[in-house]
Amino acid sequence: MWKEILGRAGPNKHSHVLAIEQLNSGKVVTANKINEILAYCNIKTTNQELKDLLNTPSFILTNLNQKSITKKILKEKLGLPNSKKRVAGIYIFTHLTTGGKYVGSSSELSFRLNGYINLTHRESGLLIPLLKKEQLKNFSLQVFPFYENYIKNSEIVLEQYYLLDSNFTLNTTKVANGSNDEKAVFMYNRDMSILYYYTNEEINLIKNFNIHHTTFIKHLNKGTYYLGKYKFFREPVLTAKVKDISYTDLAIMLEKDRVKFNKNKPSRPAA
Repeated sequence: MWKEILGRAGPNKHSHVLAIEQLNSGKVVTANKINEILAYCNIKTTNQELKDLLNTPSFILTNLNQKSITKKILKEKLGLPNSKKRVAGIYIFTHLTTGGKYVGSSSELSFRLNGYINLTHRESGLLIPLLKKEQLKNFSLQVFPFYENYIKNSEIVLEQYYLLDSNFTLNTTKVANGSNDEKAVFMYNRDMSILYYYTNEEINLIKNFNIHHTTFIKHLNKGTYYLGKYKFFREPVLTAKVKDISYTDLAIMLEKDRVKFNKNKPSRPAA
């Protein structure tokens, strides 16, 4: 189980750590770096494949609030949602007021984008609440469809490339995985200067570190501190320093803190 959780990069180099390190480094994103980050799902690319993906032709929609026109263009370019012909690719929303960007990918672009235009996707993360609040009018949409020479998982590779760009501030996770942003969770110290743990699915935190779901939700929603020391958060803090600690050592540390915290809790008066 630990091998699956930790990924091929080892206990101290899980995908999120690698992504944050790349973002903070300012270095050029390479195929090797993408391969390291996506090792957990066995997706690989080459420098030539990455170069070809970056040269994928795209089209841009700027009047998204004119839904009938937007849907007509998407139908012409991508087909109808749930049609037999499925076009994979990536899409980039840009908030025109702030310049903040969001990148996503799908093996069926028509279906995915139809949900955004109709505002039917479940509210989560940063993008969808903003889309619903501003009713599409303050956004542009750039779409990169893969029509020819499609290689399986190309959309995940290209999405990961853009996630390593600091302009994509509307993505709450920096690892391409296809899971919902609202289930991602980060565990920091009190002032969020140190990142101890990250997972794309909150159930991993709950199960692997023996944290009761009710306790987790309470501290997450109220912004209070688990065991008086740790803060749960849905979004990455890029200025946080990643703690070089294995998951096993983190579990041991949490158990020690749990014992100490419970020992120091004031006892309830007898009834």
